[in-house]
Amino acid sequence: MTTRPTCDVWRPEHNAGAVELVADCEAFLLGRYAEELSARGAPVPVWAWTNLLAHGSEEDLAASAASLGSAGASPWRAARARLAGELLSATGPDCALTELQGAVLAPLELSLAAREAVERWDRRTWLSTVRAALRAYRPSRRS
Repeated sequence: MTTRPTCDVWRPEHNAGAVELVADCEAFLLGRYAEELSARGAPVPVWAWTNLLAHGSEEDLAASAASLGSAGASPWRAARARLAGELLSATGPDCALTELQGAVLAPLELSLAAREAVERWDRRTWLSTVRAALRAYRPSRRS
């Protein structure tokens, strides 16, 4: 007598949910979670606009910054594009992009995601919160 596996998450009726979960995880880790949600027509939570800043590559951030002023860009995308440009301007020999992302932006993203009140924020509140977190960071000085 053979026993059936107890985990049936990969059965066809569960496959759509699994595919969506994997797509969400991949998008989150690449900094494209807001775009993933938008593409599905799902609402984008306020915290998710931080995702590109926290996980995107330099090229992704530069592309976002270059899109500022594009016709048809949502106000949230425009706000994120401004921050992407500011973030790239703040990086350099004394402070690498990955340092800012790991020390400031990824923790901020998780903190915002965990706070219910953030969903009632407007763009200005989000922008000022991200900017304040970046201003408060003091890069480590290597000797």
